[in-house]
Amino acid sequence: MNRVQLDQQRADMLEALYQASGRTCCTYTGLWEEFTLDLGANFRDTNYAELHAACVLAIGEIESHLADKHAQQCIHVCRQFLLGKWGNG
Repeated sequence: MNRVQLDQQRADMLEALYQASGRTCCTYTGLWEEFTLDLGANFRDTNYAELHAACVLAIGEIESHLADKHAQQCIHVCRQFLLGKWGNG
């Protein structure tokens, strides 16, 4: 991804956050910090069993043992991406 594409992706993300925040004050001040605090708390407090069940359901093979394994792998990969340097421990 080149610099222009990355900048556009970041601007799009910030706009999406603004829309989701319910703000009407036309200011983005503190928006990223609010989001990161919420994200950290959500990540910390996620119920793994509920997340796993939702992933298995999304895969669509509820009765398959492979769906269970695929869901576990999917969650592992997502955690690695989301945690970045914090997930290497």
